[in-house]
Amino acid sequence: MTEKFVDVWQANILSQEAAKQNYYELLNADEKQKVDTFLRAELQQKYINTRGILRKVLGTYLNMKPQDINIKTAEYGKPFVDDSEIFFNLSHTGNKLVIAVSNVSEIGIDLEQLRGRKNLKGLVKKCLSTVEKKSWESLSEQQQIFMFYYLWVRKEALVKAIGRGIAMGLDQCIVDPVQQTKFLSIPGGGDSINDWKIVEVKLNQEDVCALVIKDINFNYQLIELE
Repeated sequence: MTEKFVDVWQANILSQEAAKQNYYELLNADEKQKVDTFLRAELQQKYINTRGILRKVLGTYLNMKPQDINIKTAEYGKPFVDDSEIFFNLSHTGNKLVIAVSNVSEIGIDLEQLRGRKNLKGLVKKCLSTVEKKSWESLSEQQQIFMFYYLWVRKEALVKAIGRGIAMGLDQCIVDPVQQTKFLSIPGGGDSINDWKIVEVKLNQEDVCALVIKDINFNYQLIELE
């Protein structure tokens, strides 16, 4: 039996190494057409590199040419590869990109840059549950910034793993403030709170990242894409 694994790839989308790659040639016709919809050259390049890196990474697991991989999009926007035992998800912030690949189950990953926000209290009111708000309000201002993103990436990773997006209601995806690898509540009724596990992805001091998956018994590695 194939060993269970979760690989998290990280890359700088606009690094010097990325600039040396001709990722445009790895895109399919629809992706190449979408490139032209971006008005700014930087946004074009970010899209090209993001999709090219994704295809390059997936090609190493599927033993296929990157441009031949048939990446489809589910009803609520989640990308997947048809007729494959490989599950993946990606997230990016600024120039940083993470891609989670696994053979365990559906997976979601979210990456956010730690930074202050003028509307933080409004976001907390909208996105955190009552029990999460109570815990959040007891913290110092600096701790509140970290805790907001800490909870946010876990909630985002969950809704991405399920494939429904934030329309599920982030305030209804409640992280256990004591055991922060578990959820207290998940909306929708289709999944049990015990179905999904939270795994913290430690990258650096500037970013917060987490993935959500239906098992925690797997070989895990963090890979820097060169």
